[in-house]
Amino acid sequence: MDITPKKRACIVALKEHSGLSIRQISEKMKVAKSTVGDILKRKKDTGESSTLRRGRCGRKRKTTPHDDKVIIRNSIKDPKKTSVDLRRDLSSAGVNISSSTVRRRLLEVGRFARKPLKKQLLTSVMKTKRLHWARKYAQWTADDWKKVIFSDESHFEVHGYRSQVVRRSKGEPLRSGHIQQAPKHPPKKMFWGSFSAKGTGRLVTVEGMMNSDKYKAILETCLLPTMKRDFPDGDGIFQQDHAPSHTSHKIRTFFEKSTLEILDCPGNSPDINPIENLWAIIKQRLLNEECSTMKKLICAVIRVWYHDEELAKMCSTLVESMPNRVQMVVKAKGGHISY
Repeated sequence: MDITPKKRACIVALKEHSGLSIRQISEKMKVAKSTVGDILKRKKDTGESSTLRRGRCGRKRKTTPHDDKVIIRNSIKDPKKTSVDLRRDLSSAGVNISSSTVRRRLLEVGRFARKPLKKQLLTSVMKTKRLHWARKYAQWTADDWKKVIFSDESHFEVHGYRSQVVRRSKGEPLRSGHIQQAPKHPPKKMFWGSFSAKGTGRLVTVEGMMNSDKYKAILETCLLPTMKRDFPDGDGIFQQDHAPSHTSHKIRTFFEKSTLEILDCPGNSPDINPIENLWAIIKQRLLNEECSTMKKLICAVIRVWYHDEELAKMCSTLVESMPNRVQMVVKAKGGHISY
């Protein structure tokens, strides 16, 4: 028990000058007999009366600094290893500790368990193509990328209000506000959209799945007028991915006749197409929208696309990120990047 210096001094004084027993001093000072005995013994042995513990308190650590380094090194080498796997690594070296001890050592250095990011599958061939593409455009500046109109399709699902968390007190009855309802197979609607550093372009609802005829009609009625409006000097560049409906013979013939300059883009690379980020921003906006019917969903997407004041600023920011994306692909040797 740790008590005040004044009370410790009184205990020593009573013993030296009053002749009281330890039990009597304990009763008089209202302190446990063991504490009185510890104070008097320490006074006799060391000349001090403090009962504070010296050095570190608690049980000795189960791992040595070397063991801690091994745990961290193995975790960095293979981030997918669980605490059980890391415990087994140490066990094979003769160090027997629990998985909870391994987790504590990881938390001490800030290695928290996180959900893995979901990214597209990249084969070695795909990585090579991405690297060649990045090296080709490595010298492009943000002004060069501002001449590009990016495009893509995306699906949106019919849903009610969505929330990441809800608040509910202990014992509070379950109400509709605590529940996130979703149909088993929610209807979907495909949209085609385009944007550039100047803001969002046209947004088109697509009936069913995209095919060459639908895509050609969109290019004729939506893309070409947008290119003329945003790039009257004819220096605009159009970007699209390698979806089958985008690369068919009919579409290739259309591009040859239209004299549009097309930005070549490697396949399976949504992380280097900033419109993917734009779609994600819009879907995040829709979490607070009530889109329980197809009509409400379409109206909500159109409203955000054309009337969200922050979206135009985000378009410029996304385009300006392209030089950094290209450099990251080069640095990753064609691998995944954090976009």
